[in-house]
Amino acid sequence: MIRIIKIQRSFLKLSVILLIVLNVGCSTSYYLFQAGRGQLRLFNRAQPIDAVISNPKTDPALARLLKFVPEIKKYAEQFGLKPTPNYQEFVSLDQDSVVYVVTVCQPLKFEPKIFSFPLVGSFNYLGWFAEQDAQKFAQGFEKEGLDVDVRGASAYSTLGWFKDPLLSSMIPKHEGKIHSSARAELVNVVIHESVHATLYFKNQSYFNEGIASFVADVLTKQYFESLQLQNDPEWVDYQKREEYGVEIRTAMLKAVEDLKAVYESPLNDAEKLKRKAEVVGALQTKYPFFRKISNATLVQYQTYHSSENDFKNLYLRKNSDLATFFKVLSKLKPEQFEKSQQEDFSKLFATL
Repeated sequence: MIRIIKIQRSFLKLSVILLIVLNVGCSTSYYLFQAGRGQLRLFNRAQPIDAVISNPKTDPALARLLKFVPEIKKYAEQFGLKPTPNYQEFVSLDQDSVVYVVTVCQPLKFEPKIFSFPLVGSFNYLGWFAEQDAQKFAQGFEKEGLDVDVRGASAYSTLGWFKDPLLSSMIPKHEGKIHSSARAELVNVVIHESVHATLYFKNQSYFNEGIASFVADVLTKQYFESLQLQNDPEWVDYQKREEYGVEIRTAMLKAVEDLKAVYESPLNDAEKLKRKAEVVGALQTKYPFFRKISNATLVQYQTYHSSENDFKNLYLRKNSDLATFFKVLSKLKPEQFEKSQQEDFSKLFATL
């Protein structure tokens, strides 16, 4: 009965949100409807983590990982992350992604389409619960000649609107078995999403994703060091995977800078498109992607990683003390940002 009441309250909250936005267009209304429907489905499938752990049918490897969740949260809270009721429940999904993220961008400049909503602000991407909905949405923009990218995401944060469950998609698998780097992956994603629940600015996707990625990477390393697990196979394997990930991110961000120079050059559009095809073609060959690389793909790397040096420099200025670093950033005010969807924070951070 208590669980039914909680779901009903959540549905009421979702209904209020939908009513608020009904006057902004049918497409927006449908998007929020599917978001509410998807969220409710997760609520309905959620089980207390303790019950999952104690269930004899639960994969022992999964039960072992779930036992670490309270410890991970408690560790992160030492550095200023907000204590939340998140990740007390577990949802087993039938796929590796919980949402499908659509990014849309101009083909000859790095200008992503911005999606705006009442209450929560704007984003340079949009997540859909059903892949079919995401693909259909993306195809509409593709027909307009825009670059689009659709990718699966293993996690997301409701930013405190709801109590987020831990999702099976947050635990990586390889050929049906939990991956050898799963513990480190779990630490990183729980901290990343916890940062969103702690510090979040409307209309600032680059800041929100940038700080979450930076803090999660720093604390994941510190977590294993604090437990003297630097030589643990799970951490070693995770580092190897991360090294390859960093290599890809570096190449993607270099491609952004190279293409910016092309797009801002006096070349005609045909020449720009030719040069673009060469740059992304080389990336596609060296780093085989399961999807086509385009400006929309590259914008995502900008969003999550282009501000890494800005955050790192501020962190070093604060004597590599993450608690102080986080405290300083928590004092930021929305009006201190120069514009919505700001990408560069060097000037902003210089005043902190």
